[in-house]
Amino acid sequence: MIAAVVIDLDGTLIESTGLWHAALRACPPTVTGEIAIRDRCTDYLVERAGTLRPVPGAEALVRVIAGYVPVVVATTAPARYAAALTDHLPALFDAVSSIVVGDPADGRTPAELLETAVESLGMAPHEVVALLNSSSGLLAADALGMRAMALADPHHPLSPEVASAGIPISPGPHHAAVSLLRLFRTEGSIPLRWKLIRQLLPV
Repeated sequence: MIAAVVIDLDGTLIESTGLWHAALRACPPTVTGEIAIRDRCTDYLVERAGTLRPVPGAEALVRVIAGYVPVVVATTAPARYAAALTDHLPALFDAVSSIVVGDPADGRTPAELLETAVESLGMAPHEVVALLNSSSGLLAADALGMRAMALADPHHPLSPEVASAGIPISPGPHHAAVSLLRLFRTEGSIPLRWKLIRQLLPV
């Protein structure tokens, strides 16, 4: 039975590709060292987090899924940036149970981040769906035994390995929500009446 959903942040819930590209241009490598560069980039992201908007349909996706199972956001972005987004977009994050942060610069891999998210829920990997937009994260989730589901991001095409692994791909949040509800019903997680879907997820 599916008991929770772990969702990626950037590109899956937030339209942030442009900001990240700008941050990387604004924080080129210098003699000040890696930590100083990271701090400067984080400051840049935090200062401009208020300009970001959710991916269309992301708020409805989180709201509907959180009505049935816990939703955990997992991100490799800096914690201060994630906190700034929660302040700026309360309608998106109000239904989120928790946010798990793991910066790759601190040695955390996508697999370790997902493991932490699953452990925070106190569940087995096969009870948790991982809705992500990165190939590395999806393949790591699949290897961990989670139910991986891809949410297509036009800025970051998925690798052929994702399709080869049999990981389903949703073209957008609305499709992902319907696919998750169908999975919940198949698994017996919810006694959903399908005539309610249009009310839950208006087109």
